[in-house]
Amino acid sequence: MNIQSKIMDKKEEILQTTLQLIVRQGFHATPMSQIIEQSGVAAGTIYYYFKSKEELIHSLYAQLKEEFGSVLKSTPQAGKKYKERFFSIWENVHRYFIEEPDKFKFLEQYANSPLIDRDVRAANTRHYQSAYDFFAEGIEAGVFRSLPVELMASLVFGNIVSTVKTELSEETTLQPGLINQIIQSSWDGIKIN
Repeated sequence: MNIQSKIMDKKEEILQTTLQLIVRQGFHATPMSQIIEQSGVAAGTIYYYFKSKEELIHSLYAQLKEEFGSVLKSTPQAGKKYKERFFSIWENVHRYFIEEPDKFKFLEQYANSPLIDRDVRAANTRHYQSAYDFFAEGIEAGVFRSLPVELMASLVFGNIVSTVKTELSEETTLQPGLINQIIQSSWDGIKIN
């Protein structure tokens, strides 16, 4: 293993440990000392990568947003109608959150935390660009309601988030047919009749 790989492994270990601890304990109940202990890296190493706990949390948020953006971009679009594309995007995002519950929980905690940094959040909206472009294109084509693109994205992703929260809390088990009905409801909320 080369030096660059070892460096990235340590940084990744710090980020993964932080993710697990914050999801389990919350932002305020996760001190740097515990992250250092649990990740198995020296204090100097963690402070080499991150000047503070806040910088570490913002870096983790940025990493997860970039990963989420990759999920959005990975949805095949060529040759599909808007409804098929919408269903594919919805299903991919839903699947990602269900398969990565810790990442989902962290993003939710961050979005609702006083720790949120507006500049960090704004800098990471670029990862949503493919979704924004899809909605803008649909509005332009007369398929979607004429709403601000950011609001439309919030409505759709809010629907996904609510569904995932319900599933992860084990309030109910959603069968594939019910998931399709939920996606259809989300589609019906933004399309022009």
